[in-house]
Amino acid sequence: MEKEPLTKLTWRGRETVEAVPPLLDRAEQIEIDLPAGYNHSLFRLLHPDAPPAQLEEIDISGGPRLLANLASVKGLEELQGLIAPLDAAHAAVKVSSPPKIVITLPGAKKNTK
Repeated sequence: MEKEPLTKLTWRGRETVEAVPPLLDRAEQIEIDLPAGYNHSLFRLLHPDAPPAQLEEIDISGGPRLLANLASVKGLEELQGLIAPLDAAHAAVKVSSPPKIVITLPGAKKNTK
């Protein structure tokens, strides 16, 4: 069975978290679009020493444990529930602006975006 190159979801808390595990076998990448209002909070969380006037552009990659940091932001607590399934799937996680989370599964073709 060929995997979908990219599956896009919109952040809806628990509903989104519950939708991800079944997609892990069917998609190469899963993109979760977060509301624009989270960009500032995520930037400050991920770049605590950045000067106040710095452009708030996020581009951080890591493993599923990166979601533990994001889950400390009010409204994103449910992300904690994705850490174990993404760890088991050996997925990579990228957080970027506008605020979105891209989950890349092993064997996925590189996306040029």
